[in-house]
Amino acid sequence: MLGGFLSTGYKFDRTLEGMTVTRVEKGLVVCELEVTEGLQNAYGSLHGGATCTIVDVVGTMALLSVDPTRAGVSVDLNVTFLAAAKAGERITVEARVLRSGKRLGFTEVEIFRAGAAGDDARVLVATGRHTKAL
Repeated sequence: MLGGFLSTGYKFDRTLEGMTVTRVEKGLVVCELEVTEGLQNAYGSLHGGATCTIVDVVGTMALLSVDPTRAGVSVDLNVTFLAAAKAGERITVEARVLRSGKRLGFTEVEIFRAGAAGDDARVLVATGRHTKAL
């Protein structure tokens, strides 16, 4: 899973082809991605739909880190938007498996951008929860 994100060949998930997987552990996946033109809304920041796609895809990757045969299908996804990530900014995505049971898997995804220049703190852009039927 480490390295560049590989699209399954469908047009929709090609929007994340610039994403790089930087860390994989059992139940944890960390990725980085630049807010490119294809991910922006009319205001030049990360589009809400793109944010939801990131929660879906990276949450699924976290589940696959637990069991690579059980990607599942989405039954619930919610996202809370907290701050903007502007064009050209790099975002970090951290997805954790909260629980992977017999029939359902639950993940939590956090999306961050860097703080202001000279500030070491990260800014939380969005959080999401994703439930999948396994």
